Amino acid sequence: MSLAALVAGLLLLASVPAGAQSGKAVYRRARADYKWLMANPAAQKVYHNWLNLADLFARVYTSAPNGSLAPLALYWKGRVLSQAHKRFKRTNDFNEAVDIFRRLTNHFPRSRLADDAQFQIGRLYEQAGNLKQAYLEYLKVTVNHPRGDMVPRAKAKLDMLERTLAPEQFKARSRPVPPAAKPAARGEDNGSLSVVSRLRHWSTPTYTRVVLSLDRPVPYKANLLRRNRSKGRPRRLYVDLSGARLGPRVRETVPIGDGLLVRARAGQFSRDTVRLVLDTRALSSYKVFTLDNPFRIVIDCFGPVSRRRTASRRRRSRATSHRARKVPRGKATRRPPAVGLAAALGLKIRTVVLDPGHGGRDQGAAWRGLKEKRVVLDIAKRAAPLIKKLLGCRVVLTRTRDTFVPLEARTAFANTHDADLFISIHVNAAPSHRLSGIETYFLNLASDEESMRVAARENATTTRSISDLQVILNDLMLNSKINESNRLARAVHGGLIRKIRRTYYVRDLRVKQAPFYVLIGARMPSILIEVGFITHPTENRRLANARYRQRLAEALAAGVAAYARQLKRVQR
Repeated sequence: MSLAALVAGLLLLASVPAGAQSGKAVYRRARADYKWLMANPAAQKVYHNWLNLADLFARVYTSAPNGSLAPLALYWKGRVLSQAHKRFKRTNDFNEAVDIFRRLTNHFPRSRLADDAQFQIGRLYEQAGNLKQAYLEYLKVTVNHPRGDMVPRAKAKLDMLERTLAPEQFKARSRPVPPAAKPAARGEDNGSLSVVSRLRHWSTPTYTRVVLSLDRPVPYKANLLRRNRSKGRPRRLYVDLSGARLGPRVRETVPIGDGLLVRARAGQFSRDTVRLVLDTRALSSYKVFTLDNPFRIVIDCFGPVSRRRTASRRRRSRATSHRARKVPRGKATRRPPAVGLAAALGLKIRTVVLDPGHGGRDQGAAWRGLKEKRVVLDIAKRAAPLIKKLLGCRVVLTRTRDTFVPLEARTAFANTHDADLFISIHVNAAPSHRLSGIETYFLNLASDEESMRVAARENATTTRSISDLQVILNDLMLNSKINESNRLARAVHGGLIRKIRRTYYVRDLRVKQAPFYVLIGARMPSILIEVGFITHPTENRRLANARYRQRLAEALAAGVAAYARQLKRVQR
């Protein structure tokens, strides 16, 4: 068959008026033509065959944009255009294919094809040679569609791209250890290995956070060993870091003795593996995850719940019917149940931790001479006595001066102070000077681009390892504080907006969800507030004004008081 005849076959179908056939009939014909085109290599060389086929799927979508066939039509039009781009390298096809797939993921997020469309966007960028963007697009498959069938393929792509984008960070995975290899000497100069430079811990009788700092990412694995009575060995948790060596300043044995852990021991297990061993005494559960810039491995260990936080059996039985359901992933559109678990169990607010973001060498967002680190510290200092007066509770700050506090230390600070609430205060920023408003976040995975952008900026990272995201997801599935954080966020945000609007107009950007490092591992309701955009001219001038910062502090205190009143109303 000649190319002209092949073209005519598709042109004839494309010329049929849209109203002459039902959407289902046109879709069936389009799918049949797609299979026909895939089976005819000669026809694939004719560019107009691809365009006519894409147009046919477009007609199915436009005939019923909200119909059952709409996601299917969008997906197959995107596939046709992406294949045309792969063959003919035309920019218009690339841009339109990405646009079509994004339309599917945005308009039909619950469709079984949403994860397929997101995966195809990653593949388009990978084929175009934009590997960093491809990495981010594949990452969205795992973040936005964690139960989708494309997740395993997306993870495989992420592993491959990690090695391509930063091969020196992953050499340890493929480098075999010689059978007779001896452990590297302390301080040995081996540039191919990541250096463990620091070991820190924060602890209470029921909670301990241990952090290992390294100069670049390494793969790791964790395991819990049973107690060996015959050899006198306690129950031990160990973490192996592949492709790493122990730095000369790291202590090999760090006594802890907090009732939960006995000690931490770090050593060079093999030539390219560092092993951290935690000797335990009363470990109930643990969690391991990573943080970036610089790379850290965080081990959270949990013991029995303290008496102060344990309600009587009678109160627990009453609270059973009020137990909160898990908050769905994505935008925080669903309100939590009317009665929270904290209220049902009769818990009171005794300690509030305020966390002024950034500090020291980390100035946060800055514009026109105004720095986020100074603004939020001033707001926190103003809010602390107001909250203390309204609630009669203790209020402590993670920093009281311009000092750098790592993100992992802030949550540990709240946990070790046995806090009942954790509130992290920040100032937003954006490339556009038109964006303004106040928004409040609690920890969860975000589906909207803006929440992901804010989280990336506050986390001081642009890419996330897939293992880290997976740990966060597991944390959310097991974390009983999600609904209470949702409730705290709504109460504080509502109080903020109402109080500020008595004097100033501000946009209400509402309560949202996003994966913030600083909130991971918090054992109490915890939120992050963005009190305005430093990059908006009007809000920049306001934030520079002491009177406005005082009003923000008063509004924050009013929001916390509103949450406390919710607890009291239920307990009466």
